Amino acid sequence: MIILLNIFAWVSIHFVISFLTSRLTNKRLQRLSPLFHPLEMEAGGGIFEFLKIKKWKEYIPDAGRWFRGGVNKNEIGLTSHQGRITFLYELTRAELSHWLQMIPAPFFFILNNGVESWIMFLYGILFNLPLILVQRYNRMRIVKIIAQYSPSKSRPSRNLSPHISNHFTNSE
Repeated sequence: MIILLNIFAWVSIHFVISFLTSRLTNKRLQRLSPLFHPLEMEAGGGIFEFLKIKKWKEYIPDAGRWFRGGVNKNEIGLTSHQGRITFLYELTRAELSHWLQMIPAPFFFILNNGVESWIMFLYGILFNLPLILVQRYNRMRIVKIIAQYSPSKSRPSRNLSPHISNHFTNSE
């Protein structure tokens, strides 16, 4: 019975948090953008190459359309500036969702005993961490593209802004 309760709890956590983050406005995401500032170890992309994210990220399903009004990232249209900005918002929304989904992991120590507690805790971390890494990898790539092909510039820029909020301000 406790196994079913754990499964129900995790499924509920995933769906409730995903639903709530899908309802965040772009303006609110923009205010949260400092939380998603690239880490120093991400700047050159070496950590992502080491983890070979490019090879396995395509196997992760896009849950963007699971809720009414959600966005399928494959249908955004990355060839336009506005499409790239929309993609940046959706990456931020997805990453936030997965960070928030890890927060309840320690509460499974209350619900379970011994090994089951650790299994549920590790599930919460190990399920979400690869998804966060994919969002961060994609963000580094899209921010670079936005910086290079910003419509407000007459020629492509070689400077990559380290802060994504700079790119959000060009969209609204």
